[in-house]
Amino acid sequence: MRKEALLDKLSEFLMVEQCGWQLYQVVGSRTQDAELREKYAEFGAQTDRHRTVLIQLIRQLGGDPDYVSPTARVAQVKSEALLQSALQSGPLSDAEREASDLENVLLAETKDHADWQLLSQLAQALPKGKVRTALEAAVAEVEPQEDEHLQWAADKLAAVCLEALTSAPLPERGRLTRCVIDPAAPMKAIHAAPVSPRSLLETARLPPSQETPASRTARSAG
Repeated sequence: MRKEALLDKLSEFLMVEQCGWQLYQVVGSRTQDAELREKYAEFGAQTDRHRTVLIQLIRQLGGDPDYVSPTARVAQVKSEALLQSALQSGPLSDAEREASDLENVLLAETKDHADWQLLSQLAQALPKGKVRTALEAAVAEVEPQEDEHLQWAADKLAAVCLEALTSAPLPERGRLTRCVIDPAAPMKAIHAAPVSPRSLLETARLPPSQETPASRTARSAG
């Protein structure tokens, strides 16, 4: 196993969890549905815990959680696009808006689920040892929750869409407007750090790739 490649992948997975947590803050702050609000809060808290699990795993394997791999930067761009789509506004009914948010959650959770499935498969393929033990412990805690997140999002999206198609009144249609995140707004430099609650729409825009001394040491040792 290439330890450097694994640490790069874990950096990517950490970025995905970070952005997923941000998405839950956005959709949870504006839903009018009590069930959705409760689930977004529950899954958001679990996603926050998944970030911690990944940070601990990276450290166990001798990596630096503050290091941002090239694939993590790509994941960030994709996640920022998802967050931007969540900020679209226009003549949508409540049901249509809820469905759009649920669709974004489903897309994010599909990626999350695939990430943890990959770690599970990797753990099974590795010989017994420190790396396998660390991966198995992380997967055992997180993967069942990811299964639940994905299944719930798919089922709930279908239910909301069926409701909209069969009984919800159509809104008046006007010109679509768009919310734009100010590019000059302060951004988080390190994806592993929590985002301040004062700005739920803030996303983690990272500086040009730089390795810390700790990450260089870990990567050279691998």
